[in-house]
Amino acid sequence: MLLQQLVAYAERLEREEAGGSSKAPFMYQEQPVRWLIYMDAQGNFQRLERTSDGSGKKSDRGKRLLTPHVIRTMAPRAKLLADNGEYVLGLSKEGADASKVQQRHELFKQEVLACAKATEIPEVWAVHRFLEVLDLSKLSLEADFSADDNLTFVVDGVRPIDLPEVQRYWADQFAVTEGANGAKGLKAECLISGAVGPVMDREPVKIKGIPGGQTSGMNFISANAAAFESYGLSASQIAPVRLDLAEKYANALNHLLKNESTHLRVGPVVYAFWTRTSPIPPVAELLKNPRGESVLDRLKRGAEARPKIAADAQQVRNAIQGIFSGREFTALPEDEFYAVSLSASGSRVVVRDHVTVTVKEVRRNLERYFESQELYDLEPFGIYALAGSLYRDANKEMVASVPTAITAFALKQTPLPWAFLAQLAARNRAEQRVTAPRAVLTRMVLISGGKIGMNELKRLEPDRPDSPGYHLGRLMALLEDLQYAALGKVNTTVTDRFYGSLSSTPVMPYRALMNGAQAHLSKLRKDPSKKGLHGLFERRIAEISLHLKSIPATLDLENQALFSLGYYHQKAEKFEAIAEAKAAQQAKQAEGGVQ
Repeated sequence: MLLQQLVAYAERLEREEAGGSSKAPFMYQEQPVRWLIYMDAQGNFQRLERTSDGSGKKSDRGKRLLTPHVIRTMAPRAKLLADNGEYVLGLSKEGADASKVQQRHELFKQEVLACAKATEIPEVWAVHRFLEVLDLSKLSLEADFSADDNLTFVVDGVRPIDLPEVQRYWADQFAVTEGANGAKGLKAECLISGAVGPVMDREPVKIKGIPGGQTSGMNFISANAAAFESYGLSASQIAPVRLDLAEKYANALNHLLKNESTHLRVGPVVYAFWTRTSPIPPVAELLKNPRGESVLDRLKRGAEARPKIAADAQQVRNAIQGIFSGREFTALPEDEFYAVSLSASGSRVVVRDHVTVTVKEVRRNLERYFESQELYDLEPFGIYALAGSLYRDANKEMVASVPTAITAFALKQTPLPWAFLAQLAARNRAEQRVTAPRAVLTRMVLISGGKIGMNELKRLEPDRPDSPGYHLGRLMALLEDLQYAALGKVNTTVTDRFYGSLSSTPVMPYRALMNGAQAHLSKLRKDPSKKGLHGLFERRIAEISLHLKSIPATLDLENQALFSLGYYHQKAEKFEAIAEAKAAQQAKQAEGGVQ
């Protein structure tokens, strides 16, 4: 199914580009060509011309051209009329085996001669004559010329690689695939088309852009050990696919992974997004940076800049609907929306997840995904911020399953793993605090698991029943504020000392905390300037204690999650009250200034 969807997308791209730039010929790929060898119609060398800017930077590899392409394995194999300096000129890199380089050069010459004999094209014969009398000393190679640089030829103003006859010849070489030993390739039923015929021995195009993968590209279908082989099939034959269709699915995937608007990289995982027929909505950008004006403002004309989810959930729903129905990204509700999650394993691509839903369904799922992030006036978080909240150093520690699970929840409402709660609790204990992304992700896990409703725990719920963990978390935050009011800034707060134990095995730390609270209350009572605070804290402790008639010996995962939300809510409520009081004071001062 996945490969068929990618092939269909490749064919769609070909149709859409038919009126613009021509599609790549079969077994041609775009690659940088740094040097052009000019010659006359007889093959006499004229000059070597640079196509790059000469800056010497790593990115200065030359002009990108469509050139004949092959996949090289252990055995050397030449490309036709365009290749690197080893194959084209027989130029050795420092430390290279000269005999192997000469072998590559001979293969290149043989490929050119075979093409010349088959096509009788004068320009190809001219290249052949040039290669037969090649003298490197006459080329006047520049100091920055490298054997890794790609070269091709210009004969009397014509690039032979651009000639239709040459392109057809190269395509014909792959009409029937060859095995690794050059024998006639396997005939089998193609997994994509269902037709019986020649299938590839190895994939013709490698997949690029996979996090942690090889920069030269990776295989989608391949077996490199006997354990992965069966029925005498090897390499890419284990999943028979026609060569031209293999080229299409690889080109389609590379196109998606190259376009910023159709892929999303999160740690060790990359997602690609596309649709069957309609324009692709910028889901990648929405999941990556939902706070940015580039998404919510650009797509929902006239909407308030950077909407806060909790301020108006309908506003977020309207913004998401705008993505799928606005003038820029019109999408048919019943059209199919696709996504695939990929990571690297050695030289091979791993498919982590594959999503097939309608545009209407993915829109509804995204609405629920962002609604589940509602928490006070927080702006929505991207996938990386949520996934990274589980780790001390997300760049080094993040595993592929975490962003994959969060994205699956966003796109198809797959429940988030319950194990996330254990990781979140452990991270909170390690840091003795609850960050906003962790609080949001905690609530998302509880919602996706059916433990709380979409409208629950958006804000402080002082009378929430049957939630000892929640009210213990509230108490932890309140006693931290009490300590600060009584003692000011201290080196070690009660949260530093007791968060880990109170959030998991609360009986003993609860007693110690309450004893300490009495001492802090006594200090406030004796300070004439803080008598009002004494009464305030005493009342709030009593209110929370009404919900803690019995302290459990241990808190299960759900209650540990509720503990963190209670702690976060109590803190957020205080900061919100401070902000409101400050705003009211400023408004009063402004009003007085006007009078």
